[in-house]
Amino acid sequence: MAPRAVRKGHNPTLRILFVNQYYSPDFAATAQQMSDLCERLVARGHEVHVLTSTAIYDGRDLKLPSYEQLNGVHVHRVGLEVSSRQRLRHRLLGYLSFFSKAFLQGTFLPRPDVTVVLTTPPLIGLLGSWLKLVRRTRFVYWVMDVYPDIALEAGVLSRIGITRAVWSVVGRFTYRNADRIVVLGSDMQQVIRRKLPRKDSNKVTVIRSWPGNDDVHPIPPKENTFRQQHLGDEAIFALMYSGNMGTCHAFQAVIPGIKSFAGRKDVHFSFVGGGKQLPKLSENLGEQKENVLFLPYQERESLSQSLSAPDAHLVTLQPRYDGLLVPSKIYGILAAGRAVLFAGSENNEVAHLIREAECGMVVPFDDAEAFRKAVEWMAANRAEVAEMGARGRRYFEERLQTDQLTSSFGELLELEAAPELAEFAPRNTPVRGTEFP
Repeated sequence: MAPRAVRKGHNPTLRILFVNQYYSPDFAATAQQMSDLCERLVARGHEVHVLTSTAIYDGRDLKLPSYEQLNGVHVHRVGLEVSSRQRLRHRLLGYLSFFSKAFLQGTFLPRPDVTVVLTTPPLIGLLGSWLKLVRRTRFVYWVMDVYPDIALEAGVLSRIGITRAVWSVVGRFTYRNADRIVVLGSDMQQVIRRKLPRKDSNKVTVIRSWPGNDDVHPIPPKENTFRQQHLGDEAIFALMYSGNMGTCHAFQAVIPGIKSFAGRKDVHFSFVGGGKQLPKLSENLGEQKENVLFLPYQERESLSQSLSAPDAHLVTLQPRYDGLLVPSKIYGILAAGRAVLFAGSENNEVAHLIREAECGMVVPFDDAEAFRKAVEWMAANRAEVAEMGARGRRYFEERLQTDQLTSSFGELLELEAAPELAEFAPRNTPVRGTEFP
């Protein structure tokens, strides 16, 4: 398929459609990632459209317009009959509502040269296959979460039954029908490759996530108003969990581990964000007010303050989700120059990144004593913890800059939409964090 306009020595001008349930101004990780990429594609000279919903990740009603041009991106929104995330039934109805309306509107939008479909809601990848068939567009599947595997591990979907069988068949069809699959890490790459015929394994490309805001940077405690307001002075060791506290995240070691610090005022724990497990955390730790704090999600513009406020960040994931998703919060933590304490599997992408960057510690997801000892060590070795954070920041600067990774993504889309123009496409210096087969 020929691109819209080509001049030798210039990027091909393409019309690119992105599909995901959430988009800016939403704070959901997928929304932020997609808006960063879309805006940079506009800067590369492409015509970019987004098909999304009027819903906001946490259910707030912002009265978003059905169409607007946002920072050069054409944003088309469909309304949802049900948008609440608090009940599974409402969430599924919201998914179904978006699914049906996105199919209808996507069919009649201007024909894209390439369609990029994310994985929210599950099965929306079918829209990419549909547009490939009826509109003759190239289909790139940007896999943030691997379904139905996550639903199976979460116990939401039975391992036996017609629903599971249909979902699995549809999922494998979508993977096989995609022209290119982009995943977030090497463990996820291996999971997806196992779902493909061997001849298709090379179409799975790793492009790591980015923090969503290259302005995120370390702010020393003396200059950090967020720390001064919420976490205490420099003498206190502060450990923060920032972001979604969802089903996939592991708190088996965290809750009893934090309880072991009850009465301690020299060690502080904070949970910033929301999610399905927030009520459980609040119920178990809410009365430990001397050193435990709960705060809502922070605005994107204030991430430098909030992410660099603690001495270290907590990241967790149940091992059964290894390769099925990657907690995107890790990248913002590295950008803020803070150490990482990961409660999860040694085989996880986060653990691999921590070892590679030498920026933190890993403990088993269900070992409260190991968690307690790790926190005690960090609190007693603040200089070493600060150096871990500095190494993480250097790793981010060298390998995880938004411009680097979005440029690699842009090149991939240009070549995928018009492979015959590979000789004209400008090539950036290869960066770690992007692995082309």
